[in-house]
Amino acid sequence: MIIYCCSDLIFATKIRSTAQAVGVGCRPVRNVAMLQARLDQIDDGKLNEPVTGVLVDLDMQEAALEVIKHVKTEQPGVQTIAFGAHVATQVLALAQESGADQVLPRSQFAANLPALLEEYGGSEL
Repeated sequence: MIIYCCSDLIFATKIRSTAQAVGVGCRPVRNVAMLQARLDQIDDGKLNEPVTGVLVDLDMQEAALEVIKHVKTEQPGVQTIAFGAHVATQVLALAQESGADQVLPRSQFAANLPALLEEYGGSEL
């Protein structure tokens, strides 16, 4: 299952609908506490599979970096993909330093979203 952390509702909808189209389960998180609940597979009556990938929107700034660091501390085998504005070179570099497995400009992330979801999505719906 893919977890995504994205503050932009339109882009979050794009992630969710693309995941559905390629048959990959996904859930949103807004902070580290929500992320930990997904990593621990706490039953909340919704999709509750092992997390195989985390997509992080760097527009969430410090919260995004906290999510990346938390994943790498708690579940180092889970792939993290951070994405942000191509002109935000400092934030992109901070994501890399925080442990993100891939750091992509938003346009490249969007163009490759179906393939990324299929590659890191684990089991199907």
